[in-house]
Amino acid sequence: MTTVGSQSRFSTIKALITDLLCRRSRRKVAVADATNVVPADVEEPPKQDSVDAGFCGEPFADSGELLSSLSPLLFSMKLFGLYFHREDRRRRRTDDPESNPATTTTPTSSTALRVYATVVLILMWLNAIRFVSVFTERDHFSADLLLKIMLLTWFCLVAIFQTAYYYASHTGKLRKILLTLPVTRTCVRSVRRAVTLLSAVGWIITVVNVAVGTYFYFDSNRYDFVLTPFATHIDVPQDNMTVARVIAYMLYMLLFPGVFFSHSMNRVLVYIFCSQFKKLKRSFRRALDERGQFTGDLSLFRRRHQTLSRAVRKVDGFVKFGNVAGFICHIANIVLLIYSLIFQPESRNDFISAVTTLFWLAVNVNGLLFSASAGIVVNHAVRMTCFIIHTLIFN
Repeated sequence: MTTVGSQSRFSTIKALITDLLCRRSRRKVAVADATNVVPADVEEPPKQDSVDAGFCGEPFADSGELLSSLSPLLFSMKLFGLYFHREDRRRRRTDDPESNPATTTTPTSSTALRVYATVVLILMWLNAIRFVSVFTERDHFSADLLLKIMLLTWFCLVAIFQTAYYYASHTGKLRKILLTLPVTRTCVRSVRRAVTLLSAVGWIITVVNVAVGTYFYFDSNRYDFVLTPFATHIDVPQDNMTVARVIAYMLYMLLFPGVFFSHSMNRVLVYIFCSQFKKLKRSFRRALDERGQFTGDLSLFRRRHQTLSRAVRKVDGFVKFGNVAGFICHIANIVLLIYSLIFQPESRNDFISAVTTLFWLAVNVNGLLFSASAGIVVNHAVRMTCFIIHTLIFN
């Protein structure tokens, strides 16, 4: 009996050990499988974000409403090569594997806009390189030299903005953020009003500058240096000066829309994130009772903050270049123009010179306000919301 009992206990222990080893092996396989999983696209929002239909009782707008609210501004940007939609062919094949390749080609309008934006981008950089030749050995320190330096920095700024939004359109980051970012319906209505106002202001500035440029290009030879290398390094007969002015005027027409519509889009993106971060802060304060204890769902606030922060990081990938370049160029131009007004009498001796200098000064001050406010407001909103979440977790 003792032998039989010992054998029975030994069999039981052996079975338990075998079962334990099997469980460990299954755990190792599960861990190995988890490590072999391909990480998700970092640009895709978390699944939980897509499940949430709203935030703190206020529903999110439907997909595409935010993008449609920006239609006036996006249409204006398309006209000047600042925006186009590049279809993701890889995603199209993944979503519809049985689609007919002959019928699922990239839309002609999208291809045409992409080609047009590429041509405009090349022209803007060639124009910036061309204007380097505006300086000659006859130049001396004067109001005209300062004006030439200011115009060169402006042409470079236009090319940088054109590059930034070409990158945003080519990678699809701008369109993807506008399509996938969950925002409230109140934000969409406010954005629509802001976009309408900014688009109207942008077109007014464009029309005014085209009209003013017509006079300077065709009715006066005082500023013929903008035709460089013609009239500076290459002598052009007077009969052919009209052709040279027309070519330079076509490039001039793209200068102000390229800057101010880009500034307007940056400002709209700032407004969207600022309003959503402010709503997050207000909702957080409402979730605190009189004793300062949090009574809401912490995970809901954390997910919302992470979603907005990820979107800000993606937008910053192309907005930061224009904002930094705009801030530096506008500051430099303002310093040059103020110095010219104070210490260079020829910049204010006659009506045309004074109006020209004051006009460029006002334009650069306006651009500086766009550039400075865009970075400061978003940084402040993110920092304040991070402070709230950090206080909630660690106190």
